[in-house]
Amino acid sequence: MTGIKQVKAIIEETPALMEILRLIQACHLPQGALAAGSIRNTVWQVLSHQPVELISDVDVVFFDPQRPVEADLQIYTALRRQAPQYQWQVKNEVYMAHYNFANAPEFTSVSDAIGHFVEVPTCIGAYLDEQQQVQLIAPHCVADLLALRCRPISFYQQDEQHLAIFRERMATKQWLQRWPKLQLTEK
Repeated sequence: MTGIKQVKAIIEETPALMEILRLIQACHLPQGALAAGSIRNTVWQVLSHQPVELISDVDVVFFDPQRPVEADLQIYTALRRQAPQYQWQVKNEVYMAHYNFANAPEFTSVSDAIGHFVEVPTCIGAYLDEQQQVQLIAPHCVADLLALRCRPISFYQQDEQHLAIFRERMATKQWLQRWPKLQLTEK
């Protein structure tokens, strides 16, 4: 089984993730997807033979230059009303390019935005296509995700200022405590 198929299978076998994907699809968001930690953590839990549970925010991303940033709250409110058991985060990635650095280039799509998340295994997204099939957004592939290997994307390796963001996230998240087999590296 290829890495992409393996990640898709893990998502498809996780009822909560499938429910979330259906809820996102029902929002009809341009390039709407589930991204980052919910997928990464679920994959790591399965690979580590741990019970699967959503332990982080449910990150909903989309890309709509026509929608004002304030619309994120309306989408969040609707999702929260439909499924209050999840810790929703909703972001129109049009507005997120400068989150860590003011001089970062603008994102051009959800895939571009996901590809700029700090860690390689966090650069993952999923959505349901028109045939209700899980599709992945994996700008850096899934090899690191499936190997329990965590490193910053090249953008965050360029200097100490950028690496500091990666280091702070690793210190805050304490992933090695949850996943002892995780391999952390800065390159």
